[in-house]
Amino acid sequence: MEHNLQDVVWLSQRARMSSTYKPALLKAITRIATRNVSNTITLRELGAEFARLFWNQTIVFHLRQAATINKEPEVLSQIRKASATWGVRQFSRLPDAAAGAIQIAMARILTTDVLRRFHNNAPASMVSLFSWVPGTDHISMTEPALDFIVDSRVVLELIANHWWAGYLEKVNALAPAIINKVQADGVRRGSLATYLMILEGLNEDRCFYCDRIFSETMRPSVDHVLPWSFLLADPLWDLVLACMECNLAKSDRLPERQFMDRLVERNIARSHRHSSVFSASPSIESGHEYRLYDAAISVEWPGFWGPASSKLYAPT
Repeated sequence: MEHNLQDVVWLSQRARMSSTYKPALLKAITRIATRNVSNTITLRELGAEFARLFWNQTIVFHLRQAATINKEPEVLSQIRKASATWGVRQFSRLPDAAAGAIQIAMARILTTDVLRRFHNNAPASMVSLFSWVPGTDHISMTEPALDFIVDSRVVLELIANHWWAGYLEKVNALAPAIINKVQADGVRRGSLATYLMILEGLNEDRCFYCDRIFSETMRPSVDHVLPWSFLLADPLWDLVLACMECNLAKSDRLPERQFMDRLVERNIARSHRHSSVFSASPSIESGHEYRLYDAAISVEWPGFWGPASSKLYAPT
């Protein structure tokens, strides 16, 4: 029998899953085999790739990886612990010893049941992509399997991404841009310089959060009220001018709900006064800001932030 992409698709559609380990394993094997073109992949290599794949989804995008809310997969808890211990949000900034510890932990998790169960529920016609002998520190691939993975790497990664995103949509029902978050290898935010020029042209002269008036010594910066890492977009309706102190302090947290009230009021005023500016940007139905805010809360997005004091002036 020969390896067949249709069998992999069949497995992705019918595999029993309580977390996203299986699509992550397919993606990890595909990437490592393509880089190394070797018949063996060590568990440490797999653990390192697992850590990289799950880091952004856990720390940056805050995506759940399992249906059970009160008991998250161990991969996520290990990553959260490392991020909190070292105070970093990027995997590349972890000290070597800490990164190595995560890789070892990931490798151990793979041996519990992930490797053994990967091919469960596969069609009878499917030829195994790899084999693993309990107690060994690597997985093995036959020459035909390795050739299949390397030759089909683009399609296999697409299958893994679709498989992964399909499950995440079930357990993060209201989170936007799931497929883009699964495909992302890193956080690639574009420059906000153009948006700064646009917003400065709207004559909004105070920090959206603390109400202090901008000056030569307190210049404005652009902030996403709903975090960029939640929306994965830069719509004008979500952008405001904020002092650097508030911008940095808020980070990627949700603001207190009172600031959503202010955002909705401001967007209504903006649409009346500057309709030509906002017609060129993705629009939003009035009040939908609240639905996205509640969606972020539903997936347990970190919050809620507010400055030490705010006058909550009414936009005029």
